[in-house]
Amino acid sequence: MLKDIIKDEPKIHTRNISLTTYPLSKKEIIVEGILLDKSYQKIFTITGNVKEPGIIHHMAIRLLIKGDPLTIVDSEAEMLNVPVEECKNTLDTLVKIKGIEIKSGFSNLIRKTIGDKKGCTHLAHLVMVMGQEIVHGWLTHKRKNKSAVPENIENFQGKDFILNSCRMWVKEGPRMKNLGQALQKDKHL
Repeated sequence: MLKDIIKDEPKIHTRNISLTTYPLSKKEIIVEGILLDKSYQKIFTITGNVKEPGIIHHMAIRLLIKGDPLTIVDSEAEMLNVPVEECKNTLDTLVKIKGIEIKSGFSNLIRKTIGDKKGCTHLAHLVMVMGQEIVHGWLTHKRKNKSAVPENIENFQGKDFILNSCRMWVKEGPRMKNLGQALQKDKHL
């Protein structure tokens, strides 16, 4: 197995991403994403300079999210450590994601809005990864109290994000079938 091959090997590079959701109100949450890239060996930059091992990228993004539908209301970011100071000039791109709804196609929209040469690949990547945390954090926040079962699958809130998000959630997949059965059972009570 590959894990046996690497168990005693030294690390070259790591990327750690931490995602956390905080409650703000009944209808709002704040999601924080932190990205930390670290090099474990001396490298030569594209200009031939030596860069010693250490932190390459350390950035944080906080998004204010409102529910129903899940939408980015406000955003802020900071770059605590970057390869070159000019990287910080891309922080202004985060204003462009205000108003974006978190639904199917979210990652592509973020990439088109702040990715590539329009901004910073690392900021865009972190926001894209935060999409899943926004959904899970919101659902956890919202489901701390028991709510009514939807009348039917069409009225299932969050369906647009979950449907076809993975093999388990395809229309005829096990999770959708399970949901359909639960709705039918609830109707007969």
